[in-house]
Amino acid sequence: MIKNPSFADRPVAVLFSGGDAPGMNAFLRAVTRISLSRHHVPVLGVRYGYAGLVAAAKMDFEPMRAQVETRIGRWGMITDGQPLVLMDHSAVSGIVGTGGTILGSARCLEFHKAEVRADVIAMLKKLGVRALIVCGGDGSLTGADLLAKESDLRIIGVPATIDNDLDFTQMALGVDTAVNTLVWAVDHFKDTARAHRRVMILETMGRGSGELARLAAIASGAEMVITPDPKPLTQADMKVLAASIERGMKAGRSHAIVLIAEGVKVEPEIKRNRAYVLADAFKEHFEREGGPFQDLEIRPSVLGHLQRGGHTSPQDCILAARFADAAMKEIMRPDGANGVTALRGGHVGIVPFDAPPVEDSEERSEAYLHLHESLSSWEEL
Repeated sequence: MIKNPSFADRPVAVLFSGGDAPGMNAFLRAVTRISLSRHHVPVLGVRYGYAGLVAAAKMDFEPMRAQVETRIGRWGMITDGQPLVLMDHSAVSGIVGTGGTILGSARCLEFHKAEVRADVIAMLKKLGVRALIVCGGDGSLTGADLLAKESDLRIIGVPATIDNDLDFTQMALGVDTAVNTLVWAVDHFKDTARAHRRVMILETMGRGSGELARLAAIASGAEMVITPDPKPLTQADMKVLAASIERGMKAGRSHAIVLIAEGVKVEPEIKRNRAYVLADAFKEHFEREGGPFQDLEIRPSVLGHLQRGGHTSPQDCILAARFADAAMKEIMRPDGANGVTALRGGHVGIVPFDAPPVEDSEERSEAYLHLHESLSSWEEL
């Protein structure tokens, strides 16, 4: 018989912060089930990330604690003004494949203040929390590292970002699902591109990283991928890219799919989506007087937050379970350390917050570029 969760058993707190990523719900389900069933330790869900911790720290302690112990699971998650929820099995039932996060996520500027973090630490200690798990991207894990340095709480970070821009792990939660979504989108754009002799320029997310665009280009068979580089993309560079597509068209190609990452810098700087900037440059090239393809259609599309949602892929669900297992094992060890879960060389484990990169990111980028060029064979039918 499973008893109701209680603060008497020193819960593990879990929060999701920053941009949502597919696999967050799968992680919440896995860590809740593992904690309750294997270790008999309650799980305290934090609603809306660090903002939830800050809100809880501002509340009168005893009424807040009584509310959380009374309204557990789904009841607590629909109660307005309750930032902390003791999770039970039914609260995480059926969520393994759903996108987003049922606990909610948010960015919290207030958490940047040291005095606010001190109040949060004091509140967590007063609740008897044995560990805090922070699931999110670079900014979220930076906050987790600060809590680890400023307290004696056990802090475990879990990488979850479709950008896959965290060097300490080969893969973060959400990347596989986002790549699958992009491949699905490219497949649909290919149909209309072939039918109308079009060049489709699709802008992907990824912030300053081109990882998502590169992976999607390789997996979808896109003809061209443009990723962030220290050197800005100039109008002359764009004309060179357009000329490459033109040569392919002369050789018999009927269409082209171009992926461009949102973090690509252009010169002169233009405050527009990169897909539209590139489309304008391509149109200028193809519509020039005497050009062989003056009627070629250029169609830009910004895929945006489509990449964040959707049914979580099996691979992300499995990775979420592996991260949850590693996190709980470390938390339950008497001599367990602070750190982040990481996939390195096919193995999942805990590494320090300042762990060195898995591999040199510049070499990895160059390897992706060469692989994509060899797979595309753009100018050779």
